[in-house]
Amino acid sequence: MVGKKNLKPVHDDSHFNRFYHPQKEMHIVKVFPGGLYWSQQDDELIATGLGSCVAVCMWDELIGIGGMNHFLLPFCSHSEISAWRPGEIVSTASRYGSHAMEMLINAMISHGARRSELNIKLFGGAQMMGKHSMIGEKNIAFILDYVQREGLKVVAQDLGGSEPRRIIFNPVSGKVWLKRLPYTEVHQLQLQEDKYASKLGRESHRFHDDDVELFG
Repeated sequence: MVGKKNLKPVHDDSHFNRFYHPQKEMHIVKVFPGGLYWSQQDDELIATGLGSCVAVCMWDELIGIGGMNHFLLPFCSHSEISAWRPGEIVSTASRYGSHAMEMLINAMISHGARRSELNIKLFGGAQMMGKHSMIGEKNIAFILDYVQREGLKVVAQDLGGSEPRRIIFNPVSGKVWLKRLPYTEVHQLQLQEDKYASKLGRESHRFHDDDVELFG
């Protein structure tokens, strides 16, 4: 990707898929769990699907740069999930969440964004069934605690509930379109998050955009 200033960021392309949408005449970058993507291009949108994961959309409107991460706190057991609290900043889960946020913030700042002017929108953390039944709640607790501790400006949020979401983010303007996912699409999303959660455990311890609604 080459931005407006001919910047060439290094992205891990195993965590996103970029394609052209002929109807919108825009490129869309779909970010997968564990992914991070930022852009300064006005012909590019960033999108993701969220179950219990959380996505943070961040942008500096004056500079014209924005980015999104998509993360899930790693837990090894139900007892670990139950015992964890957002104030435990030295825990593995908290360190992982903080790393995901710092990666996004640092990528933005290193390419011209000003920390004091960053606007943030928060999405995800649905209460999914099975072993993800409490993870969404913990992801929400983490991100709300993090933005408060770091003094970041949250201008909108859509967190929790029982329905997964699909979001599309314009990184230049900060606009987000949101769609609640029907039950028929939940299973595939859960499989993605299960696969990613399993990967986290080992390491540490066709996108459709119709019928979306403008969010904030």
